[in-house]
Amino acid sequence: MDDNQLSIISPGGKARPFWFRILTGIGLVYALAACTGRPRSQGEPTQTALPYAAQLQQAIERVLKKHPEHPQLGISAAVVAPGYQLWSGVSGNSQPGQALTPEMLFDAGSIQKNFEAALPLELAQENRLSLDDPISQYLPPYPHVDGAITIRQLLNHTSGLFNVFEHPDFPWAVPGVDYARRWSLEEAIGAFVLEPYGPPGSTQHYASTNYLLLTAILEKVTHASMPDEIQRRFFEPLQLEHSTLSMGEAPPACFSLAHPWVDLNRDGSLEDLYGIPQTWKVSLTHPVLYATPSDLARWMYALYHQGSVLPPQSMAEMLTYPQTAQPDPEGGRYGLGVVDYSQILGVQAIGHAGAALGYTGAALYLPEYDLALAWLINTGESPPDLASQMMSSAWASLFAVIQKYQGDSPVMESSAD
Repeated sequence: MDDNQLSIISPGGKARPFWFRILTGIGLVYALAACTGRPRSQGEPTQTALPYAAQLQQAIERVLKKHPEHPQLGISAAVVAPGYQLWSGVSGNSQPGQALTPEMLFDAGSIQKNFEAALPLELAQENRLSLDDPISQYLPPYPHVDGAITIRQLLNHTSGLFNVFEHPDFPWAVPGVDYARRWSLEEAIGAFVLEPYGPPGSTQHYASTNYLLLTAILEKVTHASMPDEIQRRFFEPLQLEHSTLSMGEAPPACFSLAHPWVDLNRDGSLEDLYGIPQTWKVSLTHPVLYATPSDLARWMYALYHQGSVLPPQSMAEMLTYPQTAQPDPEGGRYGLGVVDYSQILGVQAIGHAGAALGYTGAALYLPEYDLALAWLINTGESPPDLASQMMSSAWASLFAVIQKYQGDSPVMESSAD
């Protein structure tokens, strides 16, 4: 597969990979049972080792061989296939002199949206809200925000809301950002939400603004923090012990976090952003998910293959794609917190991708192969072409192995080179 097939158009008009549409936020950490090292028993097969594990490892090693000029970078990946043990592999480094390990966490970016979307679906089952409630039922008026927008339209990006990331003054991959600043919801909307793309329901346009508002609604309905709810409802039952949700602070010391690398000054060299405050991001987008690819793949497998997260009615809601709204011109179809990448990738694939300062990743379920996979790298957003090349190369290499050993079709040999 040509890497360009995974490109979209950025707010600035430049081609960017679809991974970069899916952006992130960060905040106050809730430590999970991951720190206990308790054995896992749910959500993953425990039979024999995956027979093509060696080929998957070789696939991720090929990705880094294409970028010898960046020895500080690495890739972590995982696959869950029916009847086999979970496979996880790493290649490369967290920082010079420190190799990546499978237990290292990454900022998963907007993969978090897939988890967050499961919460209102559960709350709807509990009759605590309706997906068709207008947001004015829960939030005060804001400039350029139509109170008639529904929770469903926030979830599937048909609200018409302007994407905060597309504002020319949005504080992102530039020097001088006050990373410790916590923006109020009123400040964030007032500063970075412009005129809507259209009336509610008329078009799909990916906007992290939707989930900024959704987080506020869900915390009001539950009278609890988002990290607390996601931990209690999803992380703990599935024993996702290498995942933690944050509202601004770094993960607890019991977790090891891969170092994020970014060309912040646009001078051609990557800087290490490890340890900088991140409260600005969560207050402008949504909570951040720190996770390993293993936990992300297990989540995708439990959600879409095993059906052990949501009941069938809720899953049908999640996987319903708007029929009347104009599709997003930059690619992808959005259900409720899930993206259908089938047309982009050329194979049935649902899930979510994510990009953050210093991190990029994707977590997918492939229905034709009954398989979930996830991969994360420790660079992202700046320079976008580096992360784009690594992400596209990783997908092509991993899928070539899956296609050969898990399916009946011939391998796309040229894509894995």
